[in-house]
Amino acid sequence: MSTSTHSHAGSRQLPGNCTMEKALKIVVDVFHQYSIRKGQIDLLNLNDFRTLLTEQALSFLGTCNRNQAGYLDKLFQETDLNKDKELSFEEFTIVLSKLADDAHRISHGSDRCGPDRD
Repeated sequence: MSTSTHSHAGSRQLPGNCTMEKALKIVVDVFHQYSIRKGQIDLLNLNDFRTLLTEQALSFLGTCNRNQAGYLDKLFQETDLNKDKELSFEEFTIVLSKLADDAHRISHGSDRCGPDRD
């Protein structure tokens, strides 16, 4: 896991200091950490996407056959809604929702690979 920090040009602090806003700031900061490695700022190419998930979402990738060859490529393609071969933060939120759902299932001791029961 990289420990470098990123000062995004024009970056501003989220208003407020509640738990949810702190968590969102961390998510944005992690996205920025990986989106500036190569190419245009605020976009993830496939390699950046793979690196982000393999370094930051090991538990998610370790279940439900997500560690199979091709899973990350397929997830990237499904998430790249405009098919420009890069993920904007908005597109990345699709993956983020999957990560959040997985974390929620873990918190309840639920089946992480079955259909949602909520």
